[in-house]
Amino acid sequence: MLMETALEKDELLHSAGFLYHFGSMAYVNTKSKKVVSVETVEERSEDWLRRLIAEVNDSGDWLFYYDPPLSAAVKQALLALLR
Repeated sequence: MLMETALEKDELLHSAGFLYHFGSMAYVNTKSKKVVSVETVEERSEDWLRRLIAEVNDSGDWLFYYDPPLSAAVKQALLALLR
């Protein structure tokens, strides 16, 4: 059951434009400027993930979904990896 759920979440993310970034171990959507860690995806429900995907990011800034939250320095380092 856990494997099916993980696969469903992966498919959900990919269909929403998220790509897995190996260097950061996170799913990244450059269009919506969202980054969600693998651990966060694994720990949260599919409903939570659907809400994250549907959430509109009109801030112009990147949104990071990590538990615990990242420091500003780590966010900057992560963004440098994504470029």
